[in-house]
Amino acid sequence: MKRWVLVLTERGSDREGKRRRIATLLGVLGGLIGSCAVGGVLASDPIGYGVPIWPFANPVDRAENALLTQVEPALRSRLPLPTPDAHVLRTSESYGSVFWTLELRVDGEVRCREVAVDLDFKSRRVPC
Repeated sequence: MKRWVLVLTERGSDREGKRRRIATLLGVLGGLIGSCAVGGVLASDPIGYGVPIWPFANPVDRAENALLTQVEPALRSRLPLPTPDAHVLRTSESYGSVFWTLELRVDGEVRCREVAVDLDFKSRRVPC
């Protein structure tokens, strides 16, 4: 009694599958590296980039953002600051904007921010 075995093969299918897997792996690695780069930039100054949320900001960053939210109305109307935890170091005007350099005491740390007040309220971290 003879048995016949039918074997079907397709040329090139293994090669195409390997190419697809490599392309997928490279795409995933590129996305991962890009996400890490963007996360690193956002974590460098989460308040300045407008993302004072968990993966980028620590509790001190969130407390600093809350303090800036308290101080913003006083800066816009050029009134004295409402809290003793914020102190104005310098004030300057240029290009229609007012720039304030603030010293903020947040959770036992001293941080300095340069704040621009025009239509928007923008800030960046600066050395004290």
